[in-house]
Amino acid sequence: MLDRKNHSPDLAEFVIQGFSKDGQTFRPSNWAERLCDMLSTTGKDGRIVYSSYVRPIVTQGIPAVVVRFSLEQADPHAFELLRQFVATNHLTVRAGRNREDVGATGAFPTISMERRDPKKNGW
Repeated sequence: MLDRKNHSPDLAEFVIQGFSKDGQTFRPSNWAERLCDMLSTTGKDGRIVYSSYVRPIVTQGIPAVVVRFSLEQADPHAFELLRQFVATNHLTVRAGRNREDVGATGAFPTISMERRDPKKNGW
C-alpha cells in the first residue's frame, strides 16, 4: 500500500485521501492537520511549520495528506506510523507527483485530474 517497491521508482510522493475504501468521509474533519502536526515544529513566530515530508492539503473539498517517499529513509518510525494510520482507518491512497514534477512545480502544484482517479493512476 505505502510501499515504494510496488510502484514506479520515479514516484516522489503519495496522497492519503480523506475517505475510506468503502467511500465514507473520514472524521474528524481536521484529521489531516492533526496527522501532520506529529512531524511539525514551531517557528520563531509561534506558528506551526510542517515537515517537508508531510503536509496537509484539500482536494475537491476533502482533506488529504501528501507524503514524500523519502520520509521512509529519513524517519522510518514516522513512516511506519503513517502506514499504520492508513491501515487502521482503511483510508485510500493514490499516487502523487513524480520526482521531475516535484522539482519543477514547487510546494503547492496543481495536480492533474487523471492522477486523482485511483482507476487511472495505478494504485
